[in-house]
Amino acid sequence: MLIDTHSHLDLEEDIPSLLEKCEKNLVTKIISISTDLESSKKNVEIASNFKNIFSSVGFHPGSVKNASKDLNCIEKLGLDENCKAIGEIGLDYFYEGYDKDLQFEFFDNQVSISEKLNKPFVIHCRQAYKDAIDFLKFKNPKVQFVFHCFTEDYDTAKKVLDLGGLISFTGIITFKKSYDLREVVKKIPIDTFMIETDSPYLSPEPNRGKKNNSSNLIYIAECIADTLNRPFEKTAEQIRLNSVKFFNI
Repeated sequence: MLIDTHSHLDLEEDIPSLLEKCEKNLVTKIISISTDLESSKKNVEIASNFKNIFSSVGFHPGSVKNASKDLNCIEKLGLDENCKAIGEIGLDYFYEGYDKDLQFEFFDNQVSISEKLNKPFVIHCRQAYKDAIDFLKFKNPKVQFVFHCFTEDYDTAKKVLDLGGLISFTGIITFKKSYDLREVVKKIPIDTFMIETDSPYLSPEPNRGKKNNSSNLIYIAECIADTLNRPFEKTAEQIRLNSVKFFNI
């Protein structure tokens, strides 16, 4: 029923055991997201070995400093039938010493790859939403995109949705102090967002502080259903349909 749209299975030690946990918690499919060339290669391999796992390929903005600007490798990996997106790509101004021009170059070039392959792209954006949104307005991409791990306010969410993009919520939405984020969920159409674990990071309540995994997605879905005061099954099914449509799975 549930699809974890953003997990890092290249960091997972025992995928068969994980899939057993997922099945018990109604998680039936996983998108394993990449951050550099090594993880891209590994995720494509993982997706080829497990029926209900798919991959993305790409360079995270925090990985571009030591990366080759020759992105033919990403394009070739992106041709794999189990690769469903380019990502995570984008902008990150959180850490000192970031190279904005280099991040934009990789972001631009990888969006172009996603357009060439006709596959959506997954955006990592931290402390750079204005620049990312302005860039997308200028670029006007011909494919779908999603801002993963969305934690911004409603006005920012609306700007993303007005561009035709989607947003995705992590376990952060389950945290007790995430009132404003839950208000965003109430204000946007239910067909404009997806959910993810971003595992092994950002474990939701009640497992906050522990290593995260895709089976915890159920807690995020339950939180959103409660927030919207909708039946769990109906809510989960709509979010699943959003994910199926976005990733073409």
